[in-house]
Amino acid sequence: MTALTQASIFEPRPQEEEPDAPPRSAPGPRPTTFIELFPTPRKLAERMLDGINFDEIGAVLEPSAGKGDLAAVVAKRVAYARDRYAYRDNDGKAAIDCIESEPDLRAALKGAGFRVVHDDFLTYHTAKSYDLIVANPPFSDGDRHLLKMLELARYGGRVVCLLNAETLRNPYSFERKMLAKRLAELGAEITYLPGEFESAERRTSVEVALVKVTIPDSLPKSVIIEELEAARPAEQLHAGPAEDLAHGDFVKAIIARYQFEVDVGVRLIREYNAVLPHLLNALHHGKDGDYRNPILELKIDDRKATGANILNDYVRRTRLKYWEALFQAPQFVSKLTSNLQKALAAKVEELGDYEFSYSNILSIQADMAGQTVAGIEDAILKLFDDLSHQHSWYPESSRNVHYYNGWATNKAWKINEKVIMPFYGKDWDGKLDVYRAGEQLRDIERCLCFLAGGTQPTLSLHRALEEAKLGGWGYEVECEHFRVKFYKKGTCHLTFNDERLLARFNIFGSQRKKWLPHNYGRKAYQDLAAEERAVVDSFEGKESYSKVVADPDAFLLDTGRMLALPEHK
Repeated sequence: MTALTQASIFEPRPQEEEPDAPPRSAPGPRPTTFIELFPTPRKLAERMLDGINFDEIGAVLEPSAGKGDLAAVVAKRVAYARDRYAYRDNDGKAAIDCIESEPDLRAALKGAGFRVVHDDFLTYHTAKSYDLIVANPPFSDGDRHLLKMLELARYGGRVVCLLNAETLRNPYSFERKMLAKRLAELGAEITYLPGEFESAERRTSVEVALVKVTIPDSLPKSVIIEELEAARPAEQLHAGPAEDLAHGDFVKAIIARYQFEVDVGVRLIREYNAVLPHLLNALHHGKDGDYRNPILELKIDDRKATGANILNDYVRRTRLKYWEALFQAPQFVSKLTSNLQKALAAKVEELGDYEFSYSNILSIQADMAGQTVAGIEDAILKLFDDLSHQHSWYPESSRNVHYYNGWATNKAWKINEKVIMPFYGKDWDGKLDVYRAGEQLRDIERCLCFLAGGTQPTLSLHRALEEAKLGGWGYEVECEHFRVKFYKKGTCHLTFNDERLLARFNIFGSQRKKWLPHNYGRKAYQDLAAEERAVVDSFEGKESYSKVVADPDAFLLDTGRMLALPEHK
């Protein structure tokens, strides 16, 4: 189909006003004056806007506004999204930039309250970003108009455009071929609509194509980041997320990430300071010598800062960010008691003045190691007591322990494979209170994981307790190092899974209470003194003791070694 001519245009005919139609825009000049002015019918305009969430639309461009028919429908949608109860057309019009080449139509648009920002869309250049570009451009030049719209929206936004269907069906020109290629790349939605203008204000039998394109938001690449990444060692570029790495790799990776982030920020601040003279709000100082202020400011916590101040503030805030991240990382704090984790968190603010480096991390861990060992040993010893005489008043707990004649005492004990503890934790529905059950078992799990070599749980305690609640009272579930049942009468039955881990637990508790000889596990059975052999016989017997001597690392706990940071390379 060739371009439209004067002969194909009909005089407009009166239309019956729809009951809910918005106020009509200023009529402007007689349509027959403008060969390619085909005002968008209201129903077609509504169809063009279908599927757009106007809650997400801030800035709109109508690059071929005509006398404002399409812009008026857009304004109504924008206004309604901003205030669904008391919307005003002017609220929506304020969001729309209009472009129109005809002077009389520009005057009509301004009279209707629209903002006209330019006269020729194809020569329009702006740094402004639009969330929506919607247009019914001249049919004879639709390809160039749509290509321009897509270029303006290249960093993200929605484009909705009406075209002469022949523009897409007959791509004979370079522009049409480029447009077809670009629409295919962007996955454009194209709907062919015959007869849409046959009963319009200006009638024509031209078939139109409704093109809708959504371009995801994207940002241009940073020159600063590209240059810094080019200078980074290859292993850092491909290390993956720090939180997915093992302990030693984690510390190395998070330090490298910190150093890279600081370098990026420092480069940005220095670049900003270099271009600052070009970002001021006036070309010259005022008559009274008033200082010029920057239009674009760098701030930290909404505070203005300049020169070295903002750089130092940025470095300090970034240090704080990484110290906080370190003290929340399971790879670093999983072996610490909750009290020690809180103590570390309390130190974060002062650590903002210290570099986030391996030596400082090692120093902090060394400071905490002694406290951690003592804290964990106290927690294990408390558990050892809790599972034994602490519940002796409860009849069923009498089977928790096995008594033996200890070193200088005949009241020593060790924990049996199965223990029974009091537990009163019903939820409002009469079922297991998962939260209270978790509180009771979490410390047990933490202690046993530490006794197992500082391992992390592979089974979710919370998920197991949810399963126990679903299964009902008396339903046994598997946890990391034990199985557990809860009974409605108020007891919790816990069975240890690993005999060797239970032995390590009992040896640890008995050693700390000095119920075992000081050289327990370090001297062969036959080399023990008679009194020492008597204690060993009462505690476990010769055969079991010989296993401890043969493999002391499996039974005797070395807490200091378990807390050491891997060697830094």
